[in-house]
Amino acid sequence: MSSICRALSRCLKCADSRIVTGSRGLLMADLEIVVRYNSRPAKLMLAVVVLFLPLWGIIIPGLLIWLLVYFCINPVDSWRVLSYSLMQTVGIVTGMLLITVLGVKSVLNLSDNRIVLSKSGIELPFFLGSTFGLRRNFVWSAINSAQLVDSQVKREIVIHTTDGFPMYFDVKCFAPEELEQFLVALNVWAINCKRTPELEYLQEELQKQSDQALLPSYTAMWDDELSRRFTATAYVPLEPNQTLQDGRLKVVSQLSFGGLSAVYLCQYKDRELVVLKESVVPEDSDEQLKQKASELFEREARLLMKINHPSIVRVIDCFVEESRQYLLIEYRGGQDLSQFVKQNGPQREDKVLVWAARIAEILAYLHSQDPPIVHRDVTPDNLVLDSDGELVMIDFGAANEFLGNATGTLVGKQSFIAPEQFRGHATSQSDLYAMGCTLSFLLTAQEPVPLSVTSPRSLDENISEGMDRLVADLTAMDLEKRIGSAEEALVRIEELRANFLQMSSVS
Repeated sequence: MSSICRALSRCLKCADSRIVTGSRGLLMADLEIVVRYNSRPAKLMLAVVVLFLPLWGIIIPGLLIWLLVYFCINPVDSWRVLSYSLMQTVGIVTGMLLITVLGVKSVLNLSDNRIVLSKSGIELPFFLGSTFGLRRNFVWSAINSAQLVDSQVKREIVIHTTDGFPMYFDVKCFAPEELEQFLVALNVWAINCKRTPELEYLQEELQKQSDQALLPSYTAMWDDELSRRFTATAYVPLEPNQTLQDGRLKVVSQLSFGGLSAVYLCQYKDRELVVLKESVVPEDSDEQLKQKASELFEREARLLMKINHPSIVRVIDCFVEESRQYLLIEYRGGQDLSQFVKQNGPQREDKVLVWAARIAEILAYLHSQDPPIVHRDVTPDNLVLDSDGELVMIDFGAANEFLGNATGTLVGKQSFIAPEQFRGHATSQSDLYAMGCTLSFLLTAQEPVPLSVTSPRSLDENISEGMDRLVADLTAMDLEKRIGSAEEALVRIEELRANFLQMSSVS
C-alpha cells in the first residue's frame, strides 16, 4: 500500500480547507509554471546577434533618423533626389528597417529561454520551437511517451508526440530544481504519457537532492489544482433523512463536506450510529482513471476491513451506489486531540508520553500488516479521546487513495506531512514524522513549521531534552536519520516514561 498514490502527490502550503475529516489534498491546475532552458547554441546565436548590435541597433537606426530629419528639413531637394532613384531608395530604407527589426526580434526570441507549463500544455521558447517542426505549443494529450537517453555526448529527455514531432531536451540545460518541476508537470498533466524507468529514477534522484529546498512555485502548482479539482464540480452532498442501501442506512447529519468528499453521521438498520465516508470521482475524469479509481477503492477498502485493533475504528463495509463510493465506519464518540488542546492548552509531558505510547502501538500494528498499511494522516484531528479517556484513531488517509489516484491529490495536513510524502513516496516512516509533529502540537499547542525538524523545547524550555530529542528524531528530514520503526519509537517512549516516573518519585 505504501507505493499507492506516488508521483501524483506533492505539497507545502496547502489550502486550509478540509476535504474530509482528517484528509486534505493538493495538486496543480490552471497555474502556469515557468522553467528556464539554458541552451548553449541559443546563447551563442544571441552572442553573435549582440556582437552586431552597433550595426543594427545604432548605426542603421541613426541613418534612418538622419534621413527622416533631412527629408523634413529639405523636402524639395529630397523629392528631387527620390524622383531619380525612388526604387533604390525605398529598397535601401526597407532593407535597413528589416535589419533593425530582425536584430531586435532575434534578441527577444533568443533571450527568452522560458518553457511555460500549464494545464493546456507546453509552450516552448522560439529557438526550441523552431527545431520541433516550427511548433511552439504542444497539448498534453498529444504526448504519448517520454524517455531518458544517455549518450557519450549528452543526456537528453526525449518526448514523443502523436503527430510525429519528438522533442529533445538536454538535461544540463535545466537547473536541477526546475528540471524536477518539468518532470512533475509531465507526470501530472500528461496522463497518457508512458515514462521509462530511467526517467522515473532521474526524478527520484532530483527529489532526494531538493528535499531540503522545496520551492514555493512547486507548492502553488499543487495547491492550485486542489482549488480547481475540488471546487469546480456539480457534486451535491447527501441531505439529512436521505437513505442508502434500500433504506438500511439513513443520514442523520453531515459532519463535514468539501470538494468531492463528505462525511456523515448515519443510523444503520434503525439502530446503531455509524460514520459514512463518501467520495466521488469527477464526472469529467478520463474513463480509464475512473476505472482505476474504482479498483483502488475496492482494494483499499477490503484491506482496511481486515483491521482489528481496539484503538482503531473498524471499517464495517464498503459499497458503491449511484456512482459514489462509500465506506461505512464504526462510530466512536469523543473529542479529538486538536479540539482538546485548543480548549485546554499545552499538555503535560507525562500525559503526552502516555498518548505517544498508544500512537506508537497503533502504528506498529498497522505497519506490521501484509502489506503494511501506511496511515498517511496521523494528526491530532484523527486521534480521539473516547468516553473512557482512551485514545482512538478514527480516520484513514489511505481510505482516500483511490480518489487521489483519479484526481492527483495528496492525503495529509500541511504541518504534519513528511518530505517524502510531499514528494509522493509515503512510507511507514512518514507516519512517524507525522507522529512527531503531533507530539509537538500536544506539548506546545502550536502546529509545527511544515517540512522541518521540529523542536518543541525551542517554544517551551520546560519540555525535557529527552522529549525534545525524541520529537526531533521522529521528524528528521532524512529517512536514514529518522527513527526507523514504530517499535523503535515505542522503546524510546517507554524509556522516557520510566525516567519521568523515576524523577517524579525522587522529587
